[in-house]
Amino acid sequence: MTLNTIETLLFDLGKLVFVAYFMLFVLAVLFERKVSSLVISLMVLAVANGVMTAITPILFDVASKPEMFYKFLWYAVFVFLDFVAIFLLYKFHRMLRQSVGRIAHCVGVAFLLLASIQTLRFFDRFVSNTELFQILYQYGIPLINVVLVPVIVLMWGFNVKAEIKKARVVSA
Repeated sequence: MTLNTIETLLFDLGKLVFVAYFMLFVLAVLFERKVSSLVISLMVLAVANGVMTAITPILFDVASKPEMFYKFLWYAVFVFLDFVAIFLLYKFHRMLRQSVGRIAHCVGVAFLLLASIQTLRFFDRFVSNTELFQILYQYGIPLINVVLVPVIVLMWGFNVKAEIKKARVVSA
């Protein structure tokens, strides 16, 4: 498998990530039937990813202009959206009086990693001109988004299993 094939696969999977996040959100709403840390986390994740997916073509057109400001805008907008998502994730937990669960922390760390990669890549590309973080940027962002789906599913499964076990102990 060549690097181009891997890159194409990652970006094609990336297109499905929004659908996966949205489906997880719908399943969480149906399964949980109440506001929970999981529902809040998946709502923020789906909305943030949807916004980023929707604006990517627009930002790509803007960033293709030769001036440095437009290149900066590409990275800055994504970093800004990642930090807004982190803020909203924890703000909604506080507003809705929900304790921040492991999945919420995992989603918050993912947004922080995405923002960090965007920031590193900007400095690497336009400030130091070293291209050291090009591979991390090229593969890291889609990989984080793709891997987050099964990680959330696994963590959710472990949470459900723990709740079932807890319910058995209480009823016994």
